[in-house]
Amino acid sequence: MENQTTQSTFQVGILQCDEVRESFRADHGDYDEMLVRGLRRADPALTYQVFRVFENELPEDVRVCDGWITSGSRYSVNDENDWTTALCRFVQALGVESRPYVGICYGMLMMAKAFGGKVQLAESGWGIGVATSDLQETQPWMVPVGDVVRLLVSHKEQVTALPECMRRLAGNRFCPNGIISRGRSMLGIQGHPEFCKDYARSLMEFRRNIIPPARLEQGLESLAQETDSEQVFKWIVRFLRSASMLP
Repeated sequence: MENQTTQSTFQVGILQCDEVRESFRADHGDYDEMLVRGLRRADPALTYQVFRVFENELPEDVRVCDGWITSGSRYSVNDENDWTTALCRFVQALGVESRPYVGICYGMLMMAKAFGGKVQLAESGWGIGVATSDLQETQPWMVPVGDVVRLLVSHKEQVTALPECMRRLAGNRFCPNGIISRGRSMLGIQGHPEFCKDYARSLMEFRRNIIPPARLEQGLESLAQETDSEQVFKWIVRFLRSASMLP
């Protein structure tokens, strides 16, 4: 598997569902660039095609790319507009045809909603900073693997009811559905392996007026912890490549 992930080409379709605020873009790039940086470190052989979904850009065919990854977003999967509805249908089509898909944050919530799950504002409030989730079920593509996974998070919605067709792979008390899967072709990750700590800090400071002070302080202090972002990008690449070989 290691030889394959570093030598064979594979095109990833990036379903971009938002853009980084202009004031942060010079330092951190846009969301598609963050994803490409992380994926490229895990597998230099990958190529990319970006679709700005939030600007009504979607491919007509789910087979245009070998696999797909969806960015996070400030928007809600429960919004009623054309691009959100179109993305939901596209994700459903990916699932029906067992095309490899990884949903990051918003993308995970869309994956759950598309197959009958419930997504709501979390009663526990904002999830920010470094979150530690307990691994409840391991998979062959989780190499290396430990007992927990630590990722930066930034969300106020959660999957509150998991669809019957999906499994919980990791979670914690604050966010029980932290990593989920549907069969062997769809993976959802609530955390942001593509974020760096400086960007996470900037987002928290920008939202200082809407995040409760105690929660904000806790989130900022958590940035002293290490994250497993590099490891999770390796998981993502292994997952996408293994899913692409399913019959």
